[in-house]
Amino acid sequence: MLDAATKTNWLLARPEVDEAEVQQLAQRAFGVSGRLRELGSQQDRNFLIENATGTSALFKVNHPSVSEDTIALQAAVSDRLRERGLATPEILRTADGARSVPIDVDGSDPARACAFALVAGDTLADVAAMDGALAEELGALVGRTVRALEDFTHPHADREIQWELTHASEVVEWLVEDLPEDRRQQCSDATAAAAAHLDALSDLPRQIIHGDLTSDNIMRDAAGTHWIVDLGDTARSWRVAELAVLAADVIGRTGDLTLVNRAVRGFASEVTLTDDEIEAIWPLVVLRGAVLAVSGWSQLSIDPDNAYARERIEHEWEVFAQAAAVDHAEVVAQLRLAAGRPHTRDAAYAPLLADIARSVTLDLGVRSERLDRGRWTAPGVEIELAREALAGAPVAVARFGESRLSRVSCELDAPAATKSRCVELWSRPGVAVHAPFAGDLVQGFGFVELSDAGITLRLEGVDTPIASTQTHVVSGTVIGRVAPTAPGLGRLRVSRRVLGAEAAPLFGAPGDEYETAGAADPSAIIGTEPVADPIRELRHERQRRDHAMGGAAERYYAHPPQIERGWNTLLIDTEGRAYLDLVNNVTAIGHAHPRLADAVGRQLNLLNTNSRFLYEAFADFSDKLLAHAPDPSLDTVIPVNSGSEAVDLAIRLAQVATGRTAVIATREAYHGWTMASDAVSTSAFDNPAALASRPDWVHLVDAPNAYRGPFRGADAGVRYAAQVAEVAAQLSDADRGPAAFICETVLGNAGGVIPPEGYLAGAYDAVRAAGGLVIADEVQVGYGRLGEAFFGATMQGVVPDIIAVAKAAGNAYPVGAVITKRWIVDAMRREGMFFSSAGGAPASAVAGSVVLDVIREEQLQENARVVGAHLSEALSRLATRHALIGPVHGRGLYLGVELIRDHDERTPAVEETAWICERLLDHGIIMQATSERQNVLKVKPPMTLTIAEADVFVDALDRTLRELDEKRGSTMTS
Repeated sequence: MLDAATKTNWLLARPEVDEAEVQQLAQRAFGVSGRLRELGSQQDRNFLIENATGTSALFKVNHPSVSEDTIALQAAVSDRLRERGLATPEILRTADGARSVPIDVDGSDPARACAFALVAGDTLADVAAMDGALAEELGALVGRTVRALEDFTHPHADREIQWELTHASEVVEWLVEDLPEDRRQQCSDATAAAAAHLDALSDLPRQIIHGDLTSDNIMRDAAGTHWIVDLGDTARSWRVAELAVLAADVIGRTGDLTLVNRAVRGFASEVTLTDDEIEAIWPLVVLRGAVLAVSGWSQLSIDPDNAYARERIEHEWEVFAQAAAVDHAEVVAQLRLAAGRPHTRDAAYAPLLADIARSVTLDLGVRSERLDRGRWTAPGVEIELAREALAGAPVAVARFGESRLSRVSCELDAPAATKSRCVELWSRPGVAVHAPFAGDLVQGFGFVELSDAGITLRLEGVDTPIASTQTHVVSGTVIGRVAPTAPGLGRLRVSRRVLGAEAAPLFGAPGDEYETAGAADPSAIIGTEPVADPIRELRHERQRRDHAMGGAAERYYAHPPQIERGWNTLLIDTEGRAYLDLVNNVTAIGHAHPRLADAVGRQLNLLNTNSRFLYEAFADFSDKLLAHAPDPSLDTVIPVNSGSEAVDLAIRLAQVATGRTAVIATREAYHGWTMASDAVSTSAFDNPAALASRPDWVHLVDAPNAYRGPFRGADAGVRYAAQVAEVAAQLSDADRGPAAFICETVLGNAGGVIPPEGYLAGAYDAVRAAGGLVIADEVQVGYGRLGEAFFGATMQGVVPDIIAVAKAAGNAYPVGAVITKRWIVDAMRREGMFFSSAGGAPASAVAGSVVLDVIREEQLQENARVVGAHLSEALSRLATRHALIGPVHGRGLYLGVELIRDHDERTPAVEETAWICERLLDHGIIMQATSERQNVLKVKPPMTLTIAEADVFVDALDRTLRELDEKRGSTMTS
């Protein structure tokens, strides 16, 4: 028992401090200065110090009862956690190395103050709703924290503080009278019962723990990293108390025991819990809730102005009330399963089916090889796969948690329930079904349920011979036989319920919880392995990508789905949701085209080297590509691996062939990321400093945009071309005649804007008259996408000297090409020879040939013309109903829908466009913005898009715009 003096220390009012003195001390001792803003705390004073460059530090004035030794303990724990790879703010040092300094407080003994390097983020309580994926992730984080401190010692770790749960009974007994009278007895009784459960346990390891790892004390930064903050409750205690504190937070925030189970599962993945520790979790949760409840009311009794304590007081009572209401034995059974143990200590599960140990896994996931080549779209494919699996094994298992590709719906705005919340066992009909544990059996039509200690196992697809409606059976008893599902096949669906919950649907939709109280994971009981929660995996992959690629890597969407499967015009994420892909002009012939996959795979089995070797495939590719050239004078093909490399090489060819360096380029263009292609890229969206950072050999003219540029009307083309002629003449007059003029034949970066009539012809004539060459960047718009012509240059009635192609050339395989005239290529020999490793490999050439064959044989250019015309007309009709829609640019399946707020002023609807793109994702449409102003919806889907799919997009855009109209007047957010 603790003495009265110690107990009195539990009633601690926050110290009164002078904020001016706090500012001065922070600057003097720790070198941090700025504006002060107080944060909430129950017994200390926390101040955020912010300066002009952002948040600088957290300055903490501890209660006078917190000694210098205690702060030294916190600093040592902070150092240890960071050493072990856990993110926690460093406790700053003064100039002489001290971790804290004295500060005078009103009406009390001097206190200690310290400063923390601050995390640029927010607490999880403020930014993240608690779901199963987060609960499991936090459980794992708490487990890693325990492991980091398991062998750590400190001379001042044995602290007698009210939050350390070995003292919980005394804390409640001492402070319970501060509760409202109608709550006191309930709190005392529940505390006594919880303490009695703990007294019966012996194997509870002790170590130093954080002591308060809740969503209030875990912060998330911009990169998604979770930071452990506030080490004020660090002490030596039961290690399982660390988990119990988190469990209490989860039950308090959600009221959902299933999410508590997820937290325990995460913790158990890092720390092997003893049986006694599992038994202790829930009594400790009850005690944590009781301590929070009595401490909150006690704090208000001595510190009535503490808004932090007052705001939390009902929440903390709710934590206690929810925990105390749960039956101890039943909740322990759930927690044992979550920790990977049988639901009772003496349970040893009998096989549900006699041959389940020889089962095979039926892979129905998004990445399943058995569902390649579009097989997943076939009706009854699960039955087909089950038959194939049972040809070599007695049982086939479809796993819990799997988002099944076989159930994905192409109804984009109504995603199907793909996420399995049951285990399916396929076998021959008539196979005996055994009780895996002893329990009460209830039978219904086509199902039986077996229950014990709050665990209910539901088995659907059972023919049962049992006559009574309820009976008690022992483990291993035959309780039925597998009923036929299809000729020669039986399917048993196994699910689990928590604490008497009603049976829930056995499949959840994308975005739904991994498991629920009515459909929890039964895998541990029947001896199968579940699939990891796809939501948790998705969040992990987002963080991995950001870490691997850095902040400069462009990506679609603020919270992108994880796309792992494509088929024709569809993209499918890891939760089993299909999206209509309207932006991938790279995949011209559609995603996962079997002919392309087969041909490239075959070539990889033969040979893959580089263009310096003699092989047949490249000549085949070149011949097929030259057949589409705008003019026979374009007779030579050089392989490259990307659009950037194609443009880079095109510029180099022009410079070498002419002996000049100057290149004329248009503003607002994007051509690539290599040195030369970036030099002629002037898109301010991609590079805000583009116009100010061009090398001196790049000379700019206005983008020939007759809607937004300086010249409009019937003579716009002539006037824009005159700019090119003027620059070419100026260069010639300065004895620096142009080497080349480069321009997209359709302005892709602007959103499919077609240059006004006469522009390219006039510009080409002027540059050639000055001795230069002309380069057509067809990387985005070539390959028949425009419908009317294979290359945009043909549609414009011009013949370039050099054409750069990529993207569609390999259907996202690394192949592109430069098409030009032989004399231009021969001129490059003056500077050396050329070869290509990736673009010049046989597999790349085969990919290029197959793409051209498919475009021809499947008439995809004609499809682009027909579907594109239909889509353009439908979007134009939509513009009559929505004033936000301005001009619809482009041809074929390269369109741009410009969104404007004011038609007279042509004000870009930038914020609205961003919101629309994010909202269209919810409707199953992949769409992104383009142009300098980011106010154009770029429509450049696979060329296999159908009229029906085009209509799906138009309908989704219509509904999204109507939603936007309803939001008018509110602040737009993406």
